[in-house]
Amino acid sequence: MPGFILSIFMGLLFVTGALAIVFSCYALARKVLAPGAEGDRTHDAANTIAVRIAALHGLILALVYAQELDDYKGIRNNLMEESVAIADVYNDAKRHGGPLVVPVQEGLARYLILVVGEEWQMLGHHQGLSPKVWAEWNGVYNRLLDLTPTTDRERYLIERMRNRVTEIARFRQIREQTAGGGFSGLFWAPALIGLALLAVPFYVYRPSRTHMMLLSIFGAYSGIILFFIFAFSNPFTQPGKLEPRPFLHLLEGNIGKSLPAGQPLTEPGS
Repeated sequence: MPGFILSIFMGLLFVTGALAIVFSCYALARKVLAPGAEGDRTHDAANTIAVRIAALHGLILALVYAQELDDYKGIRNNLMEESVAIADVYNDAKRHGGPLVVPVQEGLARYLILVVGEEWQMLGHHQGLSPKVWAEWNGVYNRLLDLTPTTDRERYLIERMRNRVTEIARFRQIREQTAGGGFSGLFWAPALIGLALLAVPFYVYRPSRTHMMLLSIFGAYSGIILFFIFAFSNPFTQPGKLEPRPFLHLLEGNIGKSLPAGQPLTEPGS
């Protein structure tokens, strides 16, 4: 609920900011520029320029929105694939048997706890991946590398577990790249400038109730689109925070039961 309230608050800020830009530029244009006399086709020129700016501005917003949404969906899919890979290693370790089972299963459980409780917040603050999580991953991987198969069954299981563990590392690196791949001023500058320039051609219309309502609709919708782009730009923090539910689901199941008695399923502060 606090995250939902924060999302609404930030959305209102974006809408308010967009409306302020639109009406400020409109008022400034009305003050500085002359509406033009009848017959000099000022309205036609303003409409033509507005359409061309709107086309470029809409293209920029559409491309960035599509890219951020695609990255957001990609991280969500990677979470599900990583959770499946973790479950596969956990279950294959049990099938392999021997002294491998307990350290690998406990290592995977600690890995999940650290990702959920520590690394998720670090990614949200652009601090990269947690060294503690890498240490747990390395511990599991090294144990698998030290294994020597004696049967075809063991050979298959060991090779499969090694492959799945390396996939987990790949998914982690994708998460880090997504968290640190913001667009910053490369996007916000042309987006806000385009919003301001789009309001200028409307100076030819007097500030009637109808015209103000139409400008409000344009500004509010622009603010909503900018808010969603901002929300999707970092899936690890509010307002568009993507919760690690697949990992939490694993911890609530058999993997969480692999932890020593008394150890919490989440790190403090998660």
